Amino acid sequence: MRSNRSDHNLYTTYSLNSKVENDPNDRDTLSCDNFNIEQSSGLHYLSPQTSQRRTSTKRRQNSVTIDSNGLIINGSMFDKNLFQPPSSSYILDFSKTPKEANRFFDTHQTPTKTAHVESRLFKLSFVLTVADWHVDRELLIDFCPRENNKNHVTDEINHYKKFCFPELNSKQADRGKLVEESTTYVFTRTSSKGQVEYGYCRRINYNDNQITPFPVVICIVAIYPYFKLYDAILTELSRVYTNNEHECSALMQKFYATPLPLPSLNASSSIICKLDDHRIFYYVCPYDTRLNHDYFYTLLSSLAPIHIVYLFESMLRSKKILCYSHSLTKLTKCCLALSFLIYPFMWPYPFVSVMPSPWLQDLVGSPCPYIYGCLHQSIELLPSSIEGGFLRVDIDANTIDIDVEDGTILPLDLRQTLQASLEYASRFRIGKPNTTLINVAVSEACLHVFTELLYRLPEFFKRDRSLSNSSNDTRHFSICSNYFQREDSGVDLQLNDNEHQFVKNECDKKEENRLEYDFRSDEFLILQPTSSYVTFLNDFIHGMIFLKFLDDYERIDDSPKQSFSLFTQRLKERRAMTMDILSINPVARYRQTFDTLEKQINQAAKSANPFLSKLMKKLFE
Repeated sequence: MRSNRSDHNLYTTYSLNSKVENDPNDRDTLSCDNFNIEQSSGLHYLSPQTSQRRTSTKRRQNSVTIDSNGLIINGSMFDKNLFQPPSSSYILDFSKTPKEANRFFDTHQTPTKTAHVESRLFKLSFVLTVADWHVDRELLIDFCPRENNKNHVTDEINHYKKFCFPELNSKQADRGKLVEESTTYVFTRTSSKGQVEYGYCRRINYNDNQITPFPVVICIVAIYPYFKLYDAILTELSRVYTNNEHECSALMQKFYATPLPLPSLNASSSIICKLDDHRIFYYVCPYDTRLNHDYFYTLLSSLAPIHIVYLFESMLRSKKILCYSHSLTKLTKCCLALSFLIYPFMWPYPFVSVMPSPWLQDLVGSPCPYIYGCLHQSIELLPSSIEGGFLRVDIDANTIDIDVEDGTILPLDLRQTLQASLEYASRFRIGKPNTTLINVAVSEACLHVFTELLYRLPEFFKRDRSLSNSSNDTRHFSICSNYFQREDSGVDLQLNDNEHQFVKNECDKKEENRLEYDFRSDEFLILQPTSSYVTFLNDFIHGMIFLKFLDDYERIDDSPKQSFSLFTQRLKERRAMTMDILSINPVARYRQTFDTLEKQINQAAKSANPFLSKLMKKLFE
């Protein structure tokens, strides 16, 4: 089955069987109590109308409350940094007032001996090129940090160099063609300790100063998914490198030595680095990580909402997914968006945002579920004899090749709400798009599914604090998944039957002593509103995705890396909702919320523009 769909039906992909009361021209008076999605263009496998809870047709004003941490709209809180105007540059220039530069730097400098402050901005960085169109012909030009034991750093870099030029493949007789992109792309690698690492790469195309006729890649390896931060750093490093390689090396060391304070619930964190006497790099890292990247915006711009919903369900089914594109940036952002789409859950299987071409053929046939990204030219090298069983997602063509149609698994009302919400979020792409708003809109549409399914979870889940406090990493669920990883590359490999049995035995041995919580699943299922909820949850709560979630949820840990705070906040808000709020159709509530958010963001942008402020003041004088 091949599924594709263009964007010409942007506003017609779902229909609302609605009865109009009061003013027929007022869309807020519509009652959206029956979705008939099957009649819509492109939605060919949904069942007919389903009976849902009747919703009120009363007009309800948006509830907006200002809180110290953000804005509360219709009962949901949003980070105050969402209303900050977007910045095209994070470089503050004090050339006209050089004394102010020192004062600003001293005021905003982060103490390095406080809690939750990383002493380094990233793990390592390096500059790389290739000597010839061939694997293992990479040339290391520069690297950071410059430690006494250089062999240790260079050995580490060997794990990442193939990801910098993933298109290199010795099997191509015509040597192929390197991707010419000047935007940042991101590869992922899982270390031998189970830690996900992100490699932020920027290519500098050939110029007369380079030692080879191939692009140079500047790469930063970090454990935090702060795309906007590292993209801004790469922009500055690339600019300096084209003028003076030695200055770039010194600047790379400066950034490396900059402390990274991790944001807390009550405050953002500021990253500050003095570049020279009058220029300062200053980045505010918000607590809401969705504001640190534009992955969901890229996904919604590349794939139709119907495809996103299908992939969302496929991940919950633990399917094998292979995404491909001609663009490294688009490919890696879309793959990362998919992995973050199922928040608060983590994808517990192999995930590689861009697969080096030489490894693809060996790994794509693995029996284990995975999400792999690869370049289009790597797909063309796969032999036709490769067995199916995986979804092929052509990001450039907005299509999905499906071997077997599995139907749907989500409760129909939640699936329809998700798709209708994503369709509505698409409208924010028209005109001058606000990538941050779209990012949050896509995330909230998916998070709503899990909020409705699990808002009763805290009533039936309890963690044993005494065990949790005394636990160590070897007790975590990841002890089993680590057996599946090849330490040199971080890419998971296929295991034989004996190895699978060994892993199973090891997991069984740990099972009795591993659990540090009590989840009364039977009582939880009994209170579900419909049989479709019970059917879905009965399978889902026994799967690896949910079990991994339970192992981490509400764990007492000194590390703030894995945070469920947004999910916990949404569960709390859902339980506090009144019948008046719940009587509003969820799609209508979603539309109200993001229409209000868009309005508030636009107002904040206008108030931050000094020219507009002066103009408005003159008009009203």
